[in-house]
Amino acid sequence: MIHALLDTTKVIGTLDREGGSFEVCAEATANHAHGDNLLTVNLRSYLRSTQHVHLGETVVPDWLPTPQVVTEHVAIDEAHEMTNEIFASWCRKVAESIPH
Repeated sequence: MIHALLDTTKVIGTLDREGGSFEVCAEATANHAHGDNLLTVNLRSYLRSTQHVHLGETVVPDWLPTPQVVTEHVAIDEAHEMTNEIFASWCRKVAESIPH
């Protein structure tokens, strides 16, 4: 049985570029497979337009971290905490990549 643990997007910051305003987003989806105690966390990042005419559009510039999949063998009672730690680390990585 697979248990969904997390499906979230966090806005890390905002960025003005090419005449538009964008939110820098970090995203994670996490699942835990009870049978083999396998935690899988899918991570990605992107820019999301804040302009009404471009709502829903995303861009992935070269400076953002490439998507990652993290897998760990962990019991379900520890999976939530580990998922939160992995996502927090990903958010820091995305934040550090934002050009100043």
